Amino acid sequence: MLNSQRSIKKVTTFVYLLIFITLIFLCFQLMTSSKFPINEIGIKGEYQNVNKSQVDLIKNKYIKKNFFAVNLQDTREAFKKLPWIRDVSIRRDWNKFGLLIEIESHKPIARWGNRGIVNSFGEIFHAAYEDNLPLFLGPDEFVEEMTVKYNKINKILEKELMQIGTISLSNRLSWEIYTNNQMRFFLGKEEGDNITKKLNILIENYQRILSELKSRVEYVDLRYKDGFVVKKLDEKLYKINKEKNTAL
Repeated sequence: MLNSQRSIKKVTTFVYLLIFITLIFLCFQLMTSSKFPINEIGIKGEYQNVNKSQVDLIKNKYIKKNFFAVNLQDTREAFKKLPWIRDVSIRRDWNKFGLLIEIESHKPIARWGNRGIVNSFGEIFHAAYEDNLPLFLGPDEFVEEMTVKYNKINKILEKELMQIGTISLSNRLSWEIYTNNQMRFFLGKEEGDNITKKLNILIENYQRILSELKSRVEYVDLRYKDGFVVKKLDEKLYKINKEKNTAL
């Protein structure tokens, strides 16, 4: 009886071992066989700033194995190293024996000093870009907050066809902006939503202020508790400075 049990145990162990070896062999065949090539690679998403030659280089390096052997995680990480790619998802298409690659690229909204570019999520990335962009100046840890503030203020300014040219946040957390028409706004520190409230009041009365000043505005100081100060532009001095800058 005891010998019979030992024989059954040996046979069972042998069967399990045989199954294990067979599975390893089948996996090896799947990973190395030329019978399972990647038939199709589909790329989706907005990636007009992504260099096509860099994408082709990654495809040739990481997607040269067969359908089962390709390492999706390594391929994804390689794509994410490209300057303009924010994120990428890669999955197998079992119907076509192919790969589906979906690229999410950075959408630039501003320059971060002279050290990088800010995307629409308030993230800093580094890439070559020649087009003009607004300028962000501030501590690195506040880039996301600056992006939110930039969007809020621009919505207010666009009522008078203005946009932010430069937005800055000092080490003391005081806000300041220059608009695309060279007007300066001293916004001060944020307390609740005091800045947007004052800015809304100013923009709602902007045309009346221009009418009373009979001049363009040099700067607006919103740091006062119960109002703001508007300084009109000295046109003669502005013209002289502009000519000097042009000569340089």
